[in-house]
Amino acid sequence: MSVKEKKVPPKLNKYMHARNPYRTPPSFKKLASVYPEFRPYCSYDVGGKVHLDFKDPKALRALTTCLLHQDFDLKVTIPDDRLVPTLPLRLNYLLWIEDLLMHAAHCETSDVIVGVDIGTGASCVYPLLAARKLGWNLVATETDNINFTAATTNVNNNDLQDNIIVKKVDDKTVLQGVLDDADIQKQMYLKKKEVNDNNNDDDDNEVMSELNNTPSDTPCKHTDGDDNKSMKYMFDFTMCNPPFFSSEEETDSMKKSKKQRGEPISSPTGCIHEKVTTGGEVTFITQMVEESHKFKSKVRIRSTRDGQGNYRT
Repeated sequence: MSVKEKKVPPKLNKYMHARNPYRTPPSFKKLASVYPEFRPYCSYDVGGKVHLDFKDPKALRALTTCLLHQDFDLKVTIPDDRLVPTLPLRLNYLLWIEDLLMHAAHCETSDVIVGVDIGTGASCVYPLLAARKLGWNLVATETDNINFTAATTNVNNNDLQDNIIVKKVDDKTVLQGVLDDADIQKQMYLKKKEVNDNNNDDDDNEVMSELNNTPSDTPCKHTDGDDNKSMKYMFDFTMCNPPFFSSEEETDSMKKSKKQRGEPISSPTGCIHEKVTTGGEVTFITQMVEESHKFKSKVRIRSTRDGQGNYRT
């Protein structure tokens, strides 16, 4: 009698990064035995296999928060009506950026890496994973008050305040107002300097003065030269998972289109603010590209994810 090979859901495993731990699907049975809060969302077949209803947003939230704790020792709370991140996809993005930093930008594993997550969401998942798994430092921006409060709480609850700055911004802010924020630049400069410089206070004072007076498209003096490559850019990367739709009606039409193509694997989550932006993702990403050009001397890699699940630099 032949043994059937365990199948991995195609949308979960297709294009999975080689270093992504979720290439091997998590054990729901193990999660249910360890986390009582996950157990109510599980069902069992006659063979004892555990199943999860992916159409239930509460089940998705429990799965994500339990996996974050089990696999990364992260304590994360996500408000009921907010976006629940899909961990395999979030890890893919971070691992892809890590590849670019190591192989294209020639960063060293000992370098202090500083990134910016545009629109971090309530979970603050990219910064938390980047700080805990990769040891990076992130500036996380957020326009929504509820998301900002939740993200700040999640950072504080995991004692990652030294690695993550959560910044509240207005609805029109993408990069400008963040990358040229003098306080943020000072903190990131000092973070990189801990490893890369020789603690000269006179140099510090000169750089701090320069940061306050340097236009956004002009490189600072401390970034010149090849003798200190990890100090060449103030920020090593920017990343973003933008709102994809231009209106609530567009999200409804997308739901109808998906039904015609077949039932989706999981239920969509998130409030309208996290799904819709004026002009949709095209306008949002266009603004990001235009602003990125102004900061080309300060940012090593500029990237975003689009509505088709592609990553752009």
